[in-house]
Amino acid sequence: MNNNGSNSKTTPTSGPLFRSMAMIEPEPHFNFDQAPIKMLPQPTMATESAVSSPPLQLSDNWRNPQLTPIGLYYPLGNAQTRFSLGDLNQVLETLRHVFFKLSLHTKYHNSPISAECQSMDQVTFEVVLFASRDHDDQVILEVSKRDGDSHLYQRYARQILSAVEGEPADNMINSPSGWNANSFAQADNISRIGLCTDESINEALESVWNMLSTDRYDARKLALECLTHMTDPNKSGWSTAKAFAERLLHPNGLIQEQLSKFVLDYASRDISGMSDSLFDMNGMDDLEDSKSFETYMEADFGYLGLMTLSQTLQIAAVAKTLDVKSFLDMYSMDLVGSIMQKVDDVQQRPHHAYFAVQSLAALCDCVPTLRCRIKGAHVQEAQLVGESSHLALATISEKLLVSLQA
Repeated sequence: MNNNGSNSKTTPTSGPLFRSMAMIEPEPHFNFDQAPIKMLPQPTMATESAVSSPPLQLSDNWRNPQLTPIGLYYPLGNAQTRFSLGDLNQVLETLRHVFFKLSLHTKYHNSPISAECQSMDQVTFEVVLFASRDHDDQVILEVSKRDGDSHLYQRYARQILSAVEGEPADNMINSPSGWNANSFAQADNISRIGLCTDESINEALESVWNMLSTDRYDARKLALECLTHMTDPNKSGWSTAKAFAERLLHPNGLIQEQLSKFVLDYASRDISGMSDSLFDMNGMDDLEDSKSFETYMEADFGYLGLMTLSQTLQIAAVAKTLDVKSFLDMYSMDLVGSIMQKVDDVQQRPHHAYFAVQSLAALCDCVPTLRCRIKGAHVQEAQLVGESSHLALATISEKLLVSLQA
């Protein structure tokens, strides 16, 4: 009996297969496994290109800003700050630099001065600037969430506001795209809270398959999100992530084989002609019909599938014990060609291009004979786009280009 008079409960011998580090660890500091690119201190717009497609361009209003007064009844949120009107140009340049370092896909607007941003972990938010009605020499900057994980959004908002308020850029987190070997040990210790056995892994994959095989879009998205967490060593631990990657690359049973096919299908699916709802800031209510909704969700599934495949191949490249060539031989599809299409769509979907380039880099490490099939000019275009707006993309593209030249 405890102090409340109730019977004490026995601590269960098994826990969840993996837990989110964010719930029990301090805010993580993501690092890239490659050295920062040379132009990091001052990102500039690329002016020359060896390929035909031009680099991304900023809105004219960011070059010649014209503030809009805040509405009389506009409900300002908590994530806001104020600064002097004379610092406006410097703040806009700081924001561009922050967006670059956080590897955000950003769309700029003219009136009011604003930027819609989406991170690689699918957090969508808006940064907007207003002229203050109370003080003629003040500007209000607000960060407001539109979609995605609230905990991650708070981290992005804090980084943006801190940078505007003068915190050094070196203290910022990088976008959660690189794997830090030191964090693997921490994640492994956390993952041991639950027992990572063959039985528990099979049960987890069976649960994922049950959700993925339904006709409910929310269940299928949750299933794919689970796979992205399972194959991410920063979240599930190296041993657990490697075990799941091994099941996807070398399926054991019908369910795992079907899961592997689903991941490949979604990762290689051509979504270039699909409606891009990346910056649909009004939410799903504005979609015209069920067909538009299906198109939006299929594009979303394609992104999650590509992320899972990229992480799985990267695990294989690091572990050097998983046979990727036999995995590719199991399926009659041109995986390299399908991934290259996503690299070609870099200006429209830079996050997809990042995971596509990362997949190609891992494939080069695992199956060196595939290097001759990767088009260096297309990767160079991705690097140019990354150098203008997306640090993670620029970094991984540079790594792949070095690998192709070796």
